[in-house]
Amino acid sequence: MKMTRLYPLALGGLLLPAIANAQTSQQDESTLVVTASKQSSRSASANNVSSTVVSAPELSDAGVTASDKLPKVLPGLNIENSGNMLFSTISLRGVSSAQDFYNPAVTLYVDGVPQLSINTIQALTDVQSVELLRGPQGTLYGKSAQGGIINIVTRQPDNTPRGYIEGGVSSRDSYRSKFNLSGPIQDGLLYGSVTLLRQVDDGDMINPATGSDDLGGTRASIGNVKLRLAPDDQPWEIGFAASRECTRATQDAYVGWNDIKGRKLSISDGLPDPYMRRCTDSQTLSGKYTTDDWVFNLISAWQQQHYSRTFPSGSLIVNMPQRWNQDVQELRAATLGDARTVDMVFGLYRQNTREQMQATYDMPTMRYLTSAGYTTAETLAAYSDLTWHLTDRFDIGGGVRFSHDKSSTQYHGSMRGNPFGDQGKSNDNQVLGQLSAGYMLTDDWRVYTRVAQGYKPSGYNIVPTAGLDAKPFVAEKSINYELGTRYETADVTLQAATFYTHTKDMQLYSGPVGMQTLSNAGKADATGVELEAKWRFAPGWSWDINGNMIRSEFTNDSELYHGNRVPFVPRYGAGSSVNGVIDTRYGALMPRLAVNLIGPHYFDGDNQLRQGTYATLDSSLGWQATERMNISVYVDNLFDRRYRTYGYMNGSSAVAQVNMGRTVGINTRIDFF
Repeated sequence: MKMTRLYPLALGGLLLPAIANAQTSQQDESTLVVTASKQSSRSASANNVSSTVVSAPELSDAGVTASDKLPKVLPGLNIENSGNMLFSTISLRGVSSAQDFYNPAVTLYVDGVPQLSINTIQALTDVQSVELLRGPQGTLYGKSAQGGIINIVTRQPDNTPRGYIEGGVSSRDSYRSKFNLSGPIQDGLLYGSVTLLRQVDDGDMINPATGSDDLGGTRASIGNVKLRLAPDDQPWEIGFAASRECTRATQDAYVGWNDIKGRKLSISDGLPDPYMRRCTDSQTLSGKYTTDDWVFNLISAWQQQHYSRTFPSGSLIVNMPQRWNQDVQELRAATLGDARTVDMVFGLYRQNTREQMQATYDMPTMRYLTSAGYTTAETLAAYSDLTWHLTDRFDIGGGVRFSHDKSSTQYHGSMRGNPFGDQGKSNDNQVLGQLSAGYMLTDDWRVYTRVAQGYKPSGYNIVPTAGLDAKPFVAEKSINYELGTRYETADVTLQAATFYTHTKDMQLYSGPVGMQTLSNAGKADATGVELEAKWRFAPGWSWDINGNMIRSEFTNDSELYHGNRVPFVPRYGAGSSVNGVIDTRYGALMPRLAVNLIGPHYFDGDNQLRQGTYATLDSSLGWQATERMNISVYVDNLFDRRYRTYGYMNGSSAVAQVNMGRTVGINTRIDFF
């Protein structure tokens, strides 16, 4: 067992309450509001950090219907899939991960519950808001979050009856239909909601071996129910939510590296279409108790996922079904009230993940390889996050996190008749911390600085590899330094930050699809600057603009990749959009025009597979036909820009996945109430 001691930040988090409790409060502040983002609006964690919050109407206007479309509205975030929607590639602020089954660089939360990483790309149901927190958040959230947090908050049922139906059609015979009903079951006591969603996004790729011409897409069916027991005039409430999602996909579709405008797959004769079916069941039981000074939250959540996946890889046909189970428990307490000198958050967290897989690799004349494995990972953590309000303008924050991680693997198989197998166990301890300070120069202008540590736990490869022992990869650790500012008035919102992140023992996948292994690739440094602004220049009109520049490289201590760029991290990015409302006698018109620019980046640590700079232009026009009916038409990727979203070396040549190109569609929403 190894204990990593990071004394300066950890001790800072521990000493803050002792120092602060010796102070007398001289403040007269408004009442604290504990939000779904797990932090008080007055806390240092809410103010001394770079963050973006997007509302449900803003998501709808931008056409964000799934989590992989969130980069349209969350500046600096990049999400694609590496071969299949199961394996998301995410980068934020130069911290990158691809196919990181247990601990991606950016963690996705839905209503306070961390999602299975193979469920990161999912359709959005009845979303109320989405929040992005940039930088490590391990002292505020139970699950380790090295690069940042995406926190999706769905609408909870209450006394107000709500309901609507949505429907839409788009290019490539795609369509979407949605039903939602929410409100009181018994006034003042019990509330409920139900959401049903069918979302089809077909592709247009062709398999010349089978004649199929609709490959590369997904078809999802989702159902969600919620119950909320919240008696009037009582300090407690209990919630229960259950959902089921089943998605069919044909996404393991590749073309030649230089054939990005082509539609024919790079595939050997006689090989079948790629196919994947993923079904996920989720259950959440939550409780909340509020006193005059504290709010207590308890969450227990369970996820079960089974998927079957068949795809061609070179001359092989790979069949790789897996079963995943994850359960999470989190207990947290946060201060509540006005005129406090110290705000505090304390939490206990447990996560247990189990994965079982079987795989076969078949050649036309023989079975090349079979394997079966069982892998586990468990995290126990305690964390605290504190804010000391020195004056009404100056505050400092600190936090500390203690984590115990353990993992195990056992696997066996046969390669060309030769058996292999191994097993192993590992455990590790981490102590992390964060410190921040913020100062209000004026009532509208704040400056801050923050230092925070993050990590990805140690563990084992999911897919067994013949000839390799069960050797664990070690924990990836990073430290982030940040200096930022935020300015906000009724008409202008502006935030900017510069940051530096040093990462050691970086975990990186390498190898052909279906046989990738995760190993430690050495150290990396990321330096960057980011800017985000909104100008409400007229009633109903706004202009958004954002940009970032990042240099993320392996250092000279990295034996294999020293001096190379970290994969999946664009060198720069930018975006801008104009949104407006035009009142007419026939109803309001809502135009939107948005452009997004993504800089060059690599898909591999060797920096052989490079995607150049590309830009896309989206446009839409909404019409509020009646008080309860809204119709919108849109064109995404107006100029049909084609680009690679993923690539890998297939023998001596490279293959790539490409985007779908221009999409034209129309949506209609009718509200019941």
